Amino acid sequence: MKVDKNLHDKWKEKIISDIGVEKYKQLFFSTNEKINVSPYYSDNKNTIINSDKLLFPKEWKIISEIDCNECENLNIEIKKLYENEIKSIIIYNYSGQLIDSSVKTKTNLYFKRDKLVKETSGIKVIVVPKLDTDSLFDLNMACNDNFKLNISSEFFKNSGANIVQEIAFTVCAGIDYINKYGIRLIDKISFEVFQGGNYFFEIAKIQALRIIWSIVTKEYGKQIDNCIITAKPTSLNKTSENYNNNIVRTTSECMSAILGGCDFIKSIPYDLKFEEKNEFSERITNNQLLILKNETSIDHVINAISGSYYITYLIDKLAHKSLDLVKKIENNGGYSNDLRQKGFFKEILLNKIKDEAKYKSGKKILVGQNKYLND
Repeated sequence: MKVDKNLHDKWKEKIISDIGVEKYKQLFFSTNEKINVSPYYSDNKNTIINSDKLLFPKEWKIISEIDCNECENLNIEIKKLYENEIKSIIIYNYSGQLIDSSVKTKTNLYFKRDKLVKETSGIKVIVVPKLDTDSLFDLNMACNDNFKLNISSEFFKNSGANIVQEIAFTVCAGIDYINKYGIRLIDKISFEVFQGGNYFFEIAKIQALRIIWSIVTKEYGKQIDNCIITAKPTSLNKTSENYNNNIVRTTSECMSAILGGCDFIKSIPYDLKFEEKNEFSERITNNQLLILKNETSIDHVINAISGSYYITYLIDKLAHKSLDLVKKIENNGGYSNDLRQKGFFKEILLNKIKDEAKYKSGKKILVGQNKYLND
């Protein structure tokens, strides 16, 4: 990173004066993504990233889910949500329950599937394919106005992917579908990402994903600059011990997604590791996002990260490293082939083993789980 040497030296002198040489050295570290982090940043003249020109939605929207297997009256559940200003609702395990026309006009409803089925209700269908297999299902009847293909990073995140791997493999899964069904599918593809606890990196991840997808779709002659991204917290770092800490974790993770520029945001129940779905935790989950939207003023700023040299640096590094990995995966036969042969995907599995060892040894901290335990 090229910086003004005089400014660089002044900051170095100031920090060493405040905390001493040894503590100063400890402020430099390298992450799991092999990105070097420094204690201070200034304008990077070499980056192609302009933080003032990053793409953000005009408004981020809270989205919630209803499982038809767990509700007695679908219309009542939908009404509860839109009365609390949650108007984007995903319905899954739908089996033909009648939805009132008055409910439809007040909400944006989506059926969530892991495979394509014919729908006659006119409600939009979000297909979220299972990516733990290399088989692609038939989408030949899918390119209509009500259909969206949502590529989720959950499988990669849960398998141990760092942020570079999460971006690259998610993008490559999307490329696989385009290669099979052609560019008619490009407009139908959206993404779902899972936010972890590395706050600033997770902010940068959303923007890096948009940049990579823009580059990829440009190669197909149909550039998508502002792809739709839904974000939600990962379940990986949620604990059954000291479970109230999960509320803090999911709030932080939702904030990172919002600041990064997601279009839709979901949260997850704090007690999902040890309790069945219940009304109380669902209410807390929705209230988290309602508080962020209505009490923090975070909803009043479109690009809150403009001018942050550190986040601009992270976006630049994540985008370059993710694009390099995308190229390697594609040169190795693409996502499906890599998954089948355990090529670069094997590195994801190794990451998970290393992370588990770090938590066990205490090198990585999970508050209330391996450190700062309650008496």
